[in-house]
Amino acid sequence: MSWSFLTRLLEEINNHSTFVGKIWLTVLIVFRIVLTAVGGESIYYDEQSKFVCNTQQPGCENVCYDAFAPLSHVRFWIFQIIMVATPSVLYLGFAMHRIARMPESLRRRAPAVRQARMPVVRRGAGRDYEEAEDDNEEDPMIFEEIEVEKEKSPEGGEKHDGRRRIKQDGLMRAYVLHLLCRSLLETAFLFGQYLLYRFEVSPSYVCSRSPCPHTVDCFVSRPTEKTIFLLIMYAVSGLCLFLNLCELVHLGVGRIRDALSQPDGSLLLAGSSPAP
Repeated sequence: MSWSFLTRLLEEINNHSTFVGKIWLTVLIVFRIVLTAVGGESIYYDEQSKFVCNTQQPGCENVCYDAFAPLSHVRFWIFQIIMVATPSVLYLGFAMHRIARMPESLRRRAPAVRQARMPVVRRGAGRDYEEAEDDNEEDPMIFEEIEVEKEKSPEGGEKHDGRRRIKQDGLMRAYVLHLLCRSLLETAFLFGQYLLYRFEVSPSYVCSRSPCPHTVDCFVSRPTEKTIFLLIMYAVSGLCLFLNLCELVHLGVGRIRDALSQPDGSLLLAGSSPAP
């Protein structure tokens, strides 16, 4: 997999997500993937080799380690990252397919408008101040065009979060569905992580499984460091879940705001029409 493909993938995700969704993507890449790849590799590389039990019975340590850690922390977090990112990848594929099937006129309408306005700005920018004085004339069209662009800029600023673009492309339902799936997966993995590991890595483990001849004590390497890392991953998962819920609330508030503004606009249009 090349870096250009990953860059293009991140670009598409950035174009078809809200501002909160971009924050979630940053948390996923920086905190989850980087922490798991760098921190997990250095902390858990010897978790089984340094798991020592006070017995010489062959196979006892392996059985006790399996009872102590049915699933390695790092493997659990890698599986969590894959599953949590799957709804976003599926949504991105659906969005690209949906946009590819849109009529060519709709996809090129916005660039055509921008290109039509560019010659007007270039003509005004190419004139010299002395030339304007010799002609003793003004360029009202140029100044009006600039004023229109300035007046429209605050309206365009409302679209910085991508919500209106998602709505215009007809992807709002798919986006909300992928947010719900992501939130459910985050909740399920948080619950599963608690069932498997609780909130602390114990420094010792008492094992009485066969083929151990009797109850043996086993000792874990770097339990305090692993406990801190475990709590950090809990915090990152909770932050991602919180961002998902915030994004759902943000979309809901935006939908309510649009619904409240539409009747007012229709009433204004109805009031401005001439009476028969």
